Amino acid sequence: MTTTVPTLDQPLPAELTGLHHGWFTRYRRWPVFSPNWVRQRWLHVGVVLLLSLSPMFIGVFSTDNPANRPWLGLTELVLVMLTAATAGPLLGLWVRRRGWDERREWWGLVAAIASVVAVLLLFQAHAAEPLKQYIAERTGDVDEHGKRRRIVMMIGMTIRAPDDPVAEQQEQEEQQDPVRTTLDYVLRGSIVFLLAGGLGLRGWRREREGLAALARERALAEAQAQRREAELRLSVLAAQVEPHFLFNTLAGVRSAIATDPARATEMIERLVEYLRAAIPRLRSDGSAQATVGGQFDIVRAYLGLMAARMPRLSWSVQADEALLRRRFPPLMLISLAENAIKHGVEPKIGPVRVDVRAERSDDGRLALVVEDDGAGFGASAAGTGLGLANIRERLAQLYGERAALSLKARPGGGVSATIKVPLEDA
Repeated sequence: MTTTVPTLDQPLPAELTGLHHGWFTRYRRWPVFSPNWVRQRWLHVGVVLLLSLSPMFIGVFSTDNPANRPWLGLTELVLVMLTAATAGPLLGLWVRRRGWDERREWWGLVAAIASVVAVLLLFQAHAAEPLKQYIAERTGDVDEHGKRRRIVMMIGMTIRAPDDPVAEQQEQEEQQDPVRTTLDYVLRGSIVFLLAGGLGLRGWRREREGLAALARERALAEAQAQRREAELRLSVLAAQVEPHFLFNTLAGVRSAIATDPARATEMIERLVEYLRAAIPRLRSDGSAQATVGGQFDIVRAYLGLMAARMPRLSWSVQADEALLRRRFPPLMLISLAENAIKHGVEPKIGPVRVDVRAERSDDGRLALVVEDDGAGFGASAAGTGLGLANIRERLAQLYGERAALSLKARPGGGVSATIKVPLEDA
C-alpha cells in the first residue's frame, strides 16, 4: 500500500501525534526534518546547551587567573555542539525536500547524519589541536616551550595545575592508549550523533509506519462505510420494489378497477410517480439528491402511494423553502417513513396519520422528523432493527457526535423519530 505522506509544511495527523503538546514536545506535531521541526528543535537544543554549559561559563568568568580560564576548550566544545545541532537537521531537511522514494530518502538521511558525525570527529582528531595551538600562540596563552597551556576542567573548576609535568606526562600516555582513544571517540561520536538529529532517524521510521497504519485504518473504515452504504441501498431497494410490495399494490389496483376505477387510476399514477422518484436515485451515488428537497421528493411519492393503497392514511410533508437546499444524507428519511408505515400504520385499525417535517432545532442543527399516531412501540413483531442500526452507524461515520437518531413514544400514541445533523449547504 502506498503511504500518503503530508507535505513538510503540514502537521502530522492528530491520530499519530495526539492533540495536546507542551513546549518541549511541540516539534513532534511536524514531520521529522521538516522546517518547523528543525526550527523548534534548534530552540530546544539551544536551551539545553545553555543550561548545560552555564556552569562552565560561570567558572570562566568568575576568576581573574588566566590559567583557570579555558577559553580554547570551551570554544571548541560549543563550536562542535552548535555545528552538529545545526548541520545535521539542515542536511536532513535538504534530503526530505528532494522528494525521493522511501528507501532512497532513508539512506539519504542516514548518510546526512553520518557525514556530520564523521566530519566533526575528523576535525577533533586532526584539526582541533593545531587550531587551538594556533590561537594560543596568537593570544600568548603558551608555556615556556611554546606549547598551549592545558587545563583539565570539570564544571568550571580546575582540578590540576596547568604546568604539572607529571600530569602532562600522564595525559600524553592516556592519549596514546588505543582503548581510551576508542572509547573517547565512541563517546564523542554518540554525543554528536544525538545533537545532529540521530534520534530523528528513529522518528522518521515511526512516522512512516504510523502513516502507513493510519492509511490502512482509513481505507478499512472507508470500505466498511461503503459496504454499509451498499447494504442499506440494497435493503431500501428491496423494501421498495420487493414482490410483496408490488403484489399488494397491484392487487389493490385490480380490486379497485371493478369497484372504484378512479382510485385504481390514482394508485397506478402514484406507483409510477414513486418509481420515477426512487429508482434513479438508488442507481446514482446519491450526491445530486443528498438534500432535504431530494429526499422529500421520494418520501412524498412513497406516502402518496401508501395513501392510495390505504385511504385511511393521511399524511403531510412540510419544510421551509430555505431548508430544502440543505445537505442531508440519502436513504435515511425514506427508511424512517417505511418504518412508520410498517410498524405504526399497518398494525393499527382505523384512521392513521404520518407527518414528515424539516426544521431547525434549538441547538442550531437540521432536524428531520417522522411522526405517526399509529400502533406505537411493540405493536409489530416484524423487523430486526437493522435499518435503524445502519442509520446510526452512517451518522457516526459521517458526522461523529454531531449527529444523532432518536425515537420516542408520543403522548397520544405512535412514535416520533428524529434525525439531527449539522446544518450544511449543498
